[in-house]
Amino acid sequence: MRQKTVPDHKPSLPYLETHLTDHCNLNCKGCAHFSPIAKEWFADPDEHQKDMIQLSKLFSNIETIRLMGGEPLLHPNIEPFLSSTRASFPEANIRIVTNGILLSNMPEQFWDACRANNIQIEITFYPPMASKIAELSLSKAKGIEFRLNKKKLFKKFVNLEGNSDIARGFHRCRRRMTCPMLRQGRIYCCFLPAVIGVFNKHFQAKIPSDGFIDIYELNLSGERAADLLNTPSQTCAYCTGGWDRPPTTLWTKSEKKIDEWTVA
Repeated sequence: MRQKTVPDHKPSLPYLETHLTDHCNLNCKGCAHFSPIAKEWFADPDEHQKDMIQLSKLFSNIETIRLMGGEPLLHPNIEPFLSSTRASFPEANIRIVTNGILLSNMPEQFWDACRANNIQIEITFYPPMASKIAELSLSKAKGIEFRLNKKKLFKKFVNLEGNSDIARGFHRCRRRMTCPMLRQGRIYCCFLPAVIGVFNKHFQAKIPSDGFIDIYELNLSGERAADLLNTPSQTCAYCTGGWDRPPTTLWTKSEKKIDEWTVA
């Protein structure tokens, strides 16, 4: 049987995020990525490089790439992620998304890698960091562009009833945000199906984790991948992202209880 060939035209993907770690050093109640209940996990830099190369075969550019977690600065070998991401996507806006706690402890080789690869530092500023605001200017002192996002509210994303309207919810959610997530050779339509396994394992839940594309699928084109990323997942039935007013909770320390993430 004659195999189909992948078209030469490669689209640009607006956004992609990926975890360098699942765990974190800040215990936030209701963390959307479930870091307080995640086991220690570090992404493999060689696997990441391989994935970036494969993605560059599908997409001409990824406009914004966010390297996050968890807390990415906990990764003991973060520098190769910066260089391999930049090598595959020279025109991308590449950011490390961090709570900033470890910035003052980072070695000079980290800052060298940030400068060499034109990496931005995106600091999510939580209430416990109020006493360390001076440390957050370190990125500027090191010649690295940075941005500060203040955050004190967390949305409760998990609807255990599984009765959210999938099509309507996905459409409304897409109007608010588009956040495809790369995880170990797969791109998910958003972060929730990518990380819901952490929730499932901790609370013995069975929320679906579909809605992904295998980036190594034979004859996959960037155009088809982009189309599939606009297809809702069964996880959407368990998500409040498309609700009129998704419930929120104020920042406080997590007690790792299920109701921190779920709707009553």
